[in-house]
Amino acid sequence: MAIEPYDLVRAAAYAPPDGEQWHVPYYTLRLPEALREALLDLYRRGRSKPENHHAVPIGRFNNLLQALAPEVVSVAKWLDVSHEEPWLYAHRPVPSDVFATLFRAWVKDLRPEPEHGRLVRRLLGDELDPGELVWKRQDVAMLSSAPTRPGGTAQPAERLYQLLPDALIRQALALEPFSYAGGSLGFRAVARRPSDRGAEMVSWPPDKYIDTDGIHWWYSAVIAITVQSVPFDGAFRVHVRTGVRRWATRTGKNGLHLPRGRASSVYLLTDAPWIAGSSDSWVSERFSVARLRYDRKLAGPRWEAGGSDGLLARIPLHRALPEPAELAGRPVDWLQRSKGLTAAVVHSTHMGSHGVLPGLMPGDRVPLTEWVEAAFPACLPRLPDLVRADRYPVNPRAYRPPKPDAALHPEPLNEQQRAGAALRQSLAELTGGLPLRLEFLWNTTAHRDSGVRALTDILGVAEAAPDGGLGPEALVWKTPELAIELRIERVGELAAALDFPQGAQGRTAALHAAIARRRADVARRMERVDAQALPLMTVVEILDQRSYRPRDSDPKFALRLGFADVRRLTQFIVTPRRPDHRAKAADTRFEKLKSCWQDGLRQLGHRIVPRHSLGDAIPADIQYVGFWLVKRRTDGPTREAGLVPVAVRIRPGAGGGEAITGWDHVNGSWLPYAEFLLRLSAQAVLPVAVDDTPDGPDPAGQDRPEDPSEDAEEDDGTDTTEPGDQLTPGRLEKRRVQVADAVQELLFSLRDTPALLLVHAQNARRFWPWLQNAVVQKDHVQIHGGPVQRLALQGPDLRLVRLRDKSGDETSQWWARDKPSGSGDGDADSGETAVERAGIAKGLWRSPFAKEDNRVFSSTSPKSSSATNSAVVASRWSFREYTRNGRTGMTIDTGRPAWNPALLEVAVIGCQPGDDPEAWAALTHQLRMAPDYRDMLALPLPNHLARKAQEYVLPVHRAGDEQEAEDGTAVQLFFDLFDSTADEG
Repeated sequence: MAIEPYDLVRAAAYAPPDGEQWHVPYYTLRLPEALREALLDLYRRGRSKPENHHAVPIGRFNNLLQALAPEVVSVAKWLDVSHEEPWLYAHRPVPSDVFATLFRAWVKDLRPEPEHGRLVRRLLGDELDPGELVWKRQDVAMLSSAPTRPGGTAQPAERLYQLLPDALIRQALALEPFSYAGGSLGFRAVARRPSDRGAEMVSWPPDKYIDTDGIHWWYSAVIAITVQSVPFDGAFRVHVRTGVRRWATRTGKNGLHLPRGRASSVYLLTDAPWIAGSSDSWVSERFSVARLRYDRKLAGPRWEAGGSDGLLARIPLHRALPEPAELAGRPVDWLQRSKGLTAAVVHSTHMGSHGVLPGLMPGDRVPLTEWVEAAFPACLPRLPDLVRADRYPVNPRAYRPPKPDAALHPEPLNEQQRAGAALRQSLAELTGGLPLRLEFLWNTTAHRDSGVRALTDILGVAEAAPDGGLGPEALVWKTPELAIELRIERVGELAAALDFPQGAQGRTAALHAAIARRRADVARRMERVDAQALPLMTVVEILDQRSYRPRDSDPKFALRLGFADVRRLTQFIVTPRRPDHRAKAADTRFEKLKSCWQDGLRQLGHRIVPRHSLGDAIPADIQYVGFWLVKRRTDGPTREAGLVPVAVRIRPGAGGGEAITGWDHVNGSWLPYAEFLLRLSAQAVLPVAVDDTPDGPDPAGQDRPEDPSEDAEEDDGTDTTEPGDQLTPGRLEKRRVQVADAVQELLFSLRDTPALLLVHAQNARRFWPWLQNAVVQKDHVQIHGGPVQRLALQGPDLRLVRLRDKSGDETSQWWARDKPSGSGDGDADSGETAVERAGIAKGLWRSPFAKEDNRVFSSTSPKSSSATNSAVVASRWSFREYTRNGRTGMTIDTGRPAWNPALLEVAVIGCQPGDDPEAWAALTHQLRMAPDYRDMLALPLPNHLARKAQEYVLPVHRAGDEQEAEDGTAVQLFFDLFDSTADEG
């Protein structure tokens, strides 16, 4: 076994010891009870079932405060009139005239309908007395929490999720500027809303990077702090995240591209008060945040809540916001202003490429984290370094292709030949001895030739070159295991942009008609596969997504559905926008097509399942089940909310189509994976045209951030809130019942065989509330609407593991480090610099103080194979020395990718008597290491397959022109608007 280079993992996480407390003074505002009741009465007017509304939505008021009163911290999304607890906090009193101006504008906006005008005026005249809006000083206990019973998980006071990060950021701003070799960084705080989670500061003034083409790009460091909890732990956590905030720099002929249906954040800094007539002392050093949106009626940008009838129009401003068109046309001019008003538009991937790549390596992350850590009070120490969970092996058994049948291969085979024979044998089991039929619809001869060569390389068959013509042709290989038929032909008009009637591109009905026509085109051209046969795999070459204008005309989803109609699974390869005839480009094209074919064979059901190395600690006939909820959202491409429960089962000992199956929740049966994907496509909902998406804010004013993780290293695709799917209590309950029914049927189908059920917290907990930290209990389970019961009652051999990733900063950033020589605790000063002792390591980790029945572990992966050139000591700001080919030099990594694997929390929620939870955590970790993937997966294999299945349910707006190959954690899917997972074909 190879010696791992690191012994410890240091998390950017902090926790208060028992009994510690830290008080911070704030000024708070309580609205009088009569005013609160009047607001609720106003909100209820004219609504069906007004008695069901007990709180007033304040999302738009929070947005207003973030833009024009950045010093104010809001800790609530709804104003509960029955609660006396304040929801607004500030470090200094807000002038009564300033607050009254903002409050009056919001009340008018709360019910702007003409029929409510008299009631609004009476409320503002009779109930609102500015003299009663008094801010009072209060010492706030920052470390208050109460463990839930009987789960034992710490639950901080609700207000601390905003206030504690805000107080810590304020402490950090009092530090000396962050110093690095060659300069220093000063920081400013950024106004936040409750929906933004925690607090944030960015380095200012921004830094400039000049790329090799002489283009100037602007960027800043960003530090965010959030409060989190951990299941079964009586102390909450504080997480520190460091990254890069990239500023919009590059514009097209019409200025910045503002995605329709999305808001783009603009950070604003002014040297005068926002509100006209307010004191000059009410100038904030914090960034305000406002949002730009594309308005199709104006055919250009506008401020959210702007316009003649908008919320901002009701407020007398001392200094007007920049004209939207001017800001979008010249963002760098506004970014560079040092006096008056400065405006910085946050870059998002929808605006195109940026010369500064996202993310930080440990070379920057470690010193930035340690710098902000120095501002923390002594009662909030860093958690002890994690140590390796070493009671069990953490790597699965090494995979070696099985010995081929001597009758089929009398001559000895080398390793590569054995691998090809094993693959062909596995595919023969899937086809039932019939020929394996594949198709390649190509657009360029370079991809056609590389695609054929890549397939022969994978299958281990003799190379065969196409005849060079442009017409259809078939290639056939006959091997001892099975026959292989490849049909290749020009893709032609199938890959053309969807055809809309002139002037109707933005109409949803026209889009649906265009999709239907393309599906019919596929049906006319492709013969339907017999229902009893294995579905065909078809690789389709399409154009780069930027070649399709408007964006709705991208035919990918229409082709996905059309080929599914005729029982074909699909993989897509992209034609580059610019031909590249270099040898390196040919090698890249070959590797992409090789990955494409491998992904296609995996869709057919071929997988090499990791063989665990845990011996008798795991039942011999164990089956692995990954559960995933495919969520359609009201702000997603379909504009329609909905749920599709997905489960994928892996049975290591089964063969053929029974080895990997999917749960058909409609009919309550397990289907071979390929059939399961086709069945899912029947539940797909067509997208809404881009121009038919609303221009206004999201429901309840909880406006979607411009790109929640564009500055993170990797985005694994699950959001922790649902701002785009504001369900009424009745609808939410209906969804929870739907999920409960699906889970109950699923568990019943697993009762006869030992099973490990793997669920993803951020994906499922809203609709399966038992997964929430506040309610989960060891070795118990609750199906919504039913009683809390021991897990064994749902199945005597059932185990339940809950996964949690970095979405919402719920798992901390981390780096690996060596234990200093002679030190037992890993915290002594080794005499090395932070950069020299930091790195990345694969492993399963636990707290050094974990008890025997510890249930929470951390799984980490090494650097991706695609990130071999990302140096651990790389920096966005400092030059570093390098050695290459025996020569040394200096370089800076501002324009190079930074890749840090995310930490995956593995919580062993449910065991059976006699189990060791660490064994099940080790098994979960091993399931991330599938032999037929180059890199560790972001999630265990069953969950990876379940998540990928959503490609057949949800339309995807492609985020880039990279080949959508399945590559574990290295490649990620982007689901338009906020759902971002990995676009893997």
